[in-house]
Amino acid sequence: MTTIADVAKEANVSVATVSRVLNNQDLVRPETAERVYDAIEKLSYKPNILARNFRKNESRVILILAPNITNPYYSHILTGIGDVANEIEYSALIFNTGDDPKSEKKGMEMLKKKRADGAILLASSLGCDWLLEYAQEYPVVQCSEYDDKVDISHVAIDNYKAAQDVMEYLIDLGHKRIATISSQNNYISTSLRLKGYKDTLHKHGIKNPNDYIVFSTGDYSFKSGKRAAAQLLQLKSRPTAIFCISDRVALGAISQAKEMGVRVPEDLTIIGFDDVEDTMMFHPYITTVAQPCYEIGRRAAYMLYGQMTKQKITQKELLLKHELIIRESSAPIGKRD
Repeated sequence: MTTIADVAKEANVSVATVSRVLNNQDLVRPETAERVYDAIEKLSYKPNILARNFRKNESRVILILAPNITNPYYSHILTGIGDVANEIEYSALIFNTGDDPKSEKKGMEMLKKKRADGAILLASSLGCDWLLEYAQEYPVVQCSEYDDKVDISHVAIDNYKAAQDVMEYLIDLGHKRIATISSQNNYISTSLRLKGYKDTLHKHGIKNPNDYIVFSTGDYSFKSGKRAAAQLLQLKSRPTAIFCISDRVALGAISQAKEMGVRVPEDLTIIGFDDVEDTMMFHPYITTVAQPCYEIGRRAAYMLYGQMTKQKITQKELLLKHELIIRESSAPIGKRD
């Protein structure tokens, strides 16, 4: 196996000079560097990346803490992070926490053990001030979920405004009996969407019963969407529209409505959130809020890279634009059969 000493001998330079060339240091004359590169190519030399990273006290690994990688919402975010990691010549390591705080802390310990140079967290709950212990020592970025009272860089959308946009759209369609299927988790997105729902109803002077607010499981499962929709559709004065916390929950709600003989959108409007691919797998295609998931992932990765390379931090909060996508699962009350 070719060694760095073989390359040095072939290029007629010292081992230290070859090392400087490999580490992109500007202390080597161009003609000397060219000889080194020619020798590397001739001898098919492959540097020991792990050893070099150890000497530089870096792993070249980005740690990604994800709560549930089976959720399609995260797939495009992970792709965005992975593409940037590849671009900057880092590896991306996904640590599946199962939305368990103990697992999340276990994952973050990888920073202390030098097994990763920085971390991106996809689902930090509110009250995550324990993360400051790590963020003050290592590069850390929160992606999608964060705590606005904890000073850690983050990338997300304006969930409050997105929920308001949905509610204004439903009210413009003539709906007043508007229910929502929220979630049992403790994410800021859940809190802000529920607040946007309530505040918009209050703004228009619409008072709905408390049982118009029901909850899916914390992981937005399809089955919990069905169960929550069943609760709403069994009410004596059932809603004419349901705003769902996620597309998976909306899919469950549509399935339950069909089983109960309730037509979507003729009898019931259902709106989702995220715009995952499943929203257009069967009719009715789901009206939903599209999040720029791929771009959220890319921006989070670039934000982390800026920290890892000691760049000056000019922006700690980045909120990307969302879009309300109108499809087949929503309709005005006046156009119903």
